Amino acid sequence: MSLTLCCTLLFNLASASAADEGAFPGWRSEDQLAQDGFTPLVDGKSLAGWDVKPWHEGHWSVLDGVIHYDGKGQRKKGQDPSLWTKDQYGDFTLYVEWRLPSKPELKPHPIVLYNGDFLMAEDNPRQRVTRPRLDAGDSGLYFRGSTKCQANIWSQELGSGEINGYRTDKSVPPDVRRACIPLKKADRPLGEWNAFLITLKGDCMTVALNGETVIPAACLPDLPAQGPIALQHHGDAAEFRRMWIKKLD
Repeated sequence: MSLTLCCTLLFNLASASAADEGAFPGWRSEDQLAQDGFTPLVDGKSLAGWDVKPWHEGHWSVLDGVIHYDGKGQRKKGQDPSLWTKDQYGDFTLYVEWRLPSKPELKPHPIVLYNGDFLMAEDNPRQRVTRPRLDAGDSGLYFRGSTKCQANIWSQELGSGEINGYRTDKSVPPDVRRACIPLKKADRPLGEWNAFLITLKGDCMTVALNGETVIPAACLPDLPAQGPIALQHHGDAAEFRRMWIKKLD
């Protein structure tokens, strides 16, 4: 094979790879987002729009437009390792891309029932039934300053987009808990980028993941009217990029 042909093939492969990075369901270009009325939530070059505390430093960073978290922040009294925006938001639609970059490992995963409860062992009502599943970590996004109002990012069979704080709260009505369980698992393979499109209007939250509506207008009681947005610490590495928001209020 000639050197010229070899270089041409390598260039074509690189071009195809770069094009394929954004070519997945639910992905939107910045031009599309701008035309639809979205503006960047943060600059993508620094943590200037975030309320960075001393204990965040060295764990949260930005490189080439990607916010990286190493998962190693320490949760101490009065110190939240999750990263919150400086600004507060009420009703909005948020577009954000995310991925779990760690190498997947086989770990025991609990089983969630239709009503939001975990499946428990028949001979021990305090022991969750688990099954092995590849796991690359856990993270999420919090909204309106509430850790209950969370779009979950994880490796569970249940699928990302689940509203964990309300799904696990047995004090709320059963229909509220059921509405917080994704209709389907729409996650891409572990390690690949995913796209959330999340709408909060009033006390209702809709989550689309990779072009699939997984949470259709779950109404969340006692949700604050506004508050900051956070990238969640869960002790695992996570990456976020291209966060664009359209205010609805």
